[in-house]
Amino acid sequence: MYLQEHEDGISLTEDDTINFYEAMKSSKSQKWIGAMEEEIKSMRDNNVWDLVELPEGVKPIGCKWISKTKRDYMGNIERHKARLATKGFT
Repeated sequence: MYLQEHEDGISLTEDDTINFYEAMKSSKSQKWIGAMEEEIKSMRDNNVWDLVELPEGVKPIGCKWISKTKRDYMGNIERHKARLATKGFT
């Protein structure tokens, strides 16, 4: 598993994916898609963003999906969680 320098310390396990492409080619892709849909629904429900046209000459800030497998105290998978995070370092 290769992590970029800024991704060090985000507590990934072997069940977690590094990027969107990896999530989509994994055997759990449907679970990751469901987690991403849940995150988008949550953002819409909480009115945290609006889709607007980008003004001319403005460069957008990139984003990426972070996938995390949530486990209970016994180590059993409770759920798959996805977060859409901005690439603030850009």
